[in-house]
Amino acid sequence: MRMAMLPEVQDELRAEINITPLVDVVLVLLVIFMVVTPLLKPEVPIELPVADTSQPATSDAPLTLTLTADGTLFLNHEPMPSEALIPQLSAIYGSRADKTIFIEADQALPYGRVVELMDGCRAAGVTSIGVITKKEHS
Repeated sequence: MRMAMLPEVQDELRAEINITPLVDVVLVLLVIFMVVTPLLKPEVPIELPVADTSQPATSDAPLTLTLTADGTLFLNHEPMPSEALIPQLSAIYGSRADKTIFIEADQALPYGRVVELMDGCRAAGVTSIGVITKKEHS
């Protein structure tokens, strides 16, 4: 009768790296970054007026000029002093073929202030001015 050979039990500890938890953590972090990144778009807090025929802006939209309720002016989400608007726009649109700008103005602003802003854009050489609105959700 033969006896089965039992493997020897080793008393030594073997140090091995288990990378499965590391891969799990990295994948979870990747998913979190993929979900959160699109939400990090810097926006200026304004309340746009509602229009029934409002359409989303195209991805190749030129410049966006934003005027908040307190009168703060932003050019592509960068603060800009009002007195620097015409020289800045003149420099930008001087050599540009597409002379279009989009204006976001808070609905609480007086109409005259928005017209002044549009007039400043025209003085800087802008030929097309689009007004950004939002569509009411129904």
